[in-house]
Amino acid sequence: MEQISQNLKKTMYPRLALYEALAIYKGEHERRQPANHESDDTCEILREFLDSFAYLCDAEKGGSTVTAAGLQKLPYSNILWLAANEGIRIIVQSYADSVLRLLVSLNSETEPRVREEVFQRAVQTCTPRLTFYNNGLRLCAKRCRMELRKQLPDDAVSAIWRKLRKLSEPPVSFTIAHIIDLCYNMQGREVDAIKNKSTHSLYGFGKLAHYIGRLGAPRSSVNAVVKAMSRVPALRQISQIRVIDAPEAQSIAIRADHMIPYEIVWAISKDSVSQNTMDIQSALHRLINLDLPSNDGTSNPIRTNLAARSTIITRVHAELQIGDQFSRHRFEFVGGDKYIGCSKPACYFCYNWLASHKHKYVQPATHYKIIPGCRGPDNDINESGATILKEMYSKLTLRVGQDIIDSLLHMEGDEAAGRKHQYMSTEGTSCATSVV
Repeated sequence: MEQISQNLKKTMYPRLALYEALAIYKGEHERRQPANHESDDTCEILREFLDSFAYLCDAEKGGSTVTAAGLQKLPYSNILWLAANEGIRIIVQSYADSVLRLLVSLNSETEPRVREEVFQRAVQTCTPRLTFYNNGLRLCAKRCRMELRKQLPDDAVSAIWRKLRKLSEPPVSFTIAHIIDLCYNMQGREVDAIKNKSTHSLYGFGKLAHYIGRLGAPRSSVNAVVKAMSRVPALRQISQIRVIDAPEAQSIAIRADHMIPYEIVWAISKDSVSQNTMDIQSALHRLINLDLPSNDGTSNPIRTNLAARSTIITRVHAELQIGDQFSRHRFEFVGGDKYIGCSKPACYFCYNWLASHKHKYVQPATHYKIIPGCRGPDNDINESGATILKEMYSKLTLRVGQDIIDSLLHMEGDEAAGRKHQYMSTEGTSCATSVV
């Protein structure tokens, strides 16, 4: 493991740090890999369940509680596995157990009551995250409402204006649950209309659409798990929820001489996959132009960003914990569908890890954000596990190197390619997070 660690400090982590400095995101959001048989929607409904159940367990804003889920098949029952970036908390596990008990008791007569009970429990458990979004929504809705006043009134604008007034100045009787349902009902045409205004306005219509989507997501996720439980028999066979103890965070210190942009790209040129000499020369030339000192004598943004990554705190993300649990213990997925649900689309690292894995997991949705603070599952591994880990890191290192070259080759102007803001969660939709 020590040799693996030293290699990572010298190669993969400097590459991830440089790629982040160049691009932040590799590209736009991508949807998850579709099921093999489009005519049979049971597989997709099951995937929706895993994403949505994981989302309902992601209680706080930020990365610590990002949750993943996998469904293990047993001879006479099934087990729902949960993991979070920093571990499933006891209170969340208790809540998840109570939600599962409600769902498995579902029938046509109890469905409305079960749906509402699950929703209320989700709202209560996820209050920290919902409060964050609601506070942001109020400010954003007020600014956008003032902007709409300047436009020629029509029925559509007037309808949106009235709803934005409720969101920015909610009646005293409005609870967070009322706000969620109002946002949920705005998803679709009204959110699309708001998004369209974001292309030519500085008043935050794009952020408004994001907030509406995030606040409507608890209702859509509850609807998804209720629908799935009523239509997929395998879900009724879940006998228990088990959680995975998250590996501890690790601090990795990287030497300054391993964080020199030109040296990083020059090392990439020696990779076996990087054989196009002209591409390498063009990429190096582009990097030299980007890496010039600033006119005022200060360090340029690329070197500033790399310097900020001299120490990286790494974690094993939730979906990789699930994948590792199934791989190590040779668990069988329900229906043979090797899908790992998650409360957020995968980051760049996790997407490529799962896509490159020998067990051929279903490619998840991805927001493609480049997060250097990731690592593969490495707790309590034996010699065979260390060999597999080394192979996976080798694949990832080559992939990052090639993507850095591609990024440099496709840049325009003096700015690093792709350095724009986009959300890691989804925006303004009633679909489960994985399909957006």
